[in-house]
Amino acid sequence: MDSTVLEAALPPHRQDGHHQDGAGITSAPVPNTLDLAASSQGLRLLVRLHAEEPTAALLETLRRDPVGRGPLALDRDDSQQAAALVDEVVSDLPDRITHRSLAPLVADFAAIHINGGLRACPTEGPWLEERLRDDAAASLLRWRTGLEAELRLPPLDRLPDDHVAAELAVLAALLDRGRTLDAVRFLDRHPLRWMPDFCSRVATRCREPFFAGIAILTNAHLDDLRDRLGDLCGLPRPADDGSDVRRRRRWTEGRFPRACTCDP
Repeated sequence: MDSTVLEAALPPHRQDGHHQDGAGITSAPVPNTLDLAASSQGLRLLVRLHAEEPTAALLETLRRDPVGRGPLALDRDDSQQAAALVDEVVSDLPDRITHRSLAPLVADFAAIHINGGLRACPTEGPWLEERLRDDAAASLLRWRTGLEAELRLPPLDRLPDDHVAAELAVLAALLDRGRTLDAVRFLDRHPLRWMPDFCSRVATRCREPFFAGIAILTNAHLDDLRDRLGDLCGLPRPADDGSDVRRRRRWTEGRFPRACTCDP
């Protein structure tokens, strides 16, 4: 099958202090049409949704501030439908959210992020060929340089560096600092190499519509952010990344372009 995984090859790590992975890349000027703060806020909400087991407090937050009216609300069908799905699940919960009403969501979260029941690894390494994993891990360490204090705060402190939530947090931190070129390169080097396939697996295998919505929102937000940042920075997608409309939407049809080692 065709793969939607990006195979963007960045130049090797330089020894003169100007890193291709991480610090040393000058950010581009940001026009008024791109709200970096809102994009970062959306990423941080996704971090919580991927890192935190559903609790009454988290769901009350989503009830008070519906996803469809927040920073994840994009002008595209997949995002709007996914946000409506998440908001509908939350609105259907009882006024007093009990452990019993949370149980199906907690079980599905565990299947995705803890016990491997969904056979969809929430970390980058298993989605890569074995020969690429050491290089990817070293690259992540470089990207995290200077951001460690922020990236070790709960709930990220208990997650691997290549967990979906941890990589989204790196991207949010880059946007917070106005490092737009870095954000594009990081997207190509890490999240877009595997998260579309992870989101595809979750959206089509999870039991609860809540997590299908989160998966679709994650894919849509990263896809949209790559387009807008790419236009801003003059960095189009690699020619072989399979990002035409047909292939970028293929995962929603339930076909899996690449498997991870969680699913032998």
